[in-house]
Amino acid sequence: MAKDFALLDKEYVANVYNRIGVPFDHGKGSLIYDVNGKEYIDFSAGIAVNIFGLCDDEWKNAVITQLNKLSHISNVYITQPQALLAEKLCMRTGMKKVFFCNSGAEANECAIKGARKYSHDKYGDGR
Repeated sequence: MAKDFALLDKEYVANVYNRIGVPFDHGKGSLIYDVNGKEYIDFSAGIAVNIFGLCDDEWKNAVITQLNKLSHISNVYITQPQALLAEKLCMRTGMKKVFFCNSGAEANECAIKGARKYSHDKYGDGR
């Protein structure tokens, strides 16, 4: 079975970065298992946005609960989970408002605009 995955991967996945030649099947917490059942420690913590480990039950159940209500909705609508998270973030950080966005590009754009607004408000035009 492992060979089948490796062949499919080689044939259909763009070779744009170095791949680890082990086809993984499942994981739990910080452990990940290959298709033959061999256990590894996942030191990558999930690339990109997943820092919760593999198949964390609390996280998984929260996602399932939310998917059963709203799987995706625009920020132009008010939702309870977003309002509650915003409150929690403000209470923990001492900030007055939060801005939810979809990507690092949007976060950077917001940070630049925020810095420009602060400078304009504090120093006036031309800053």
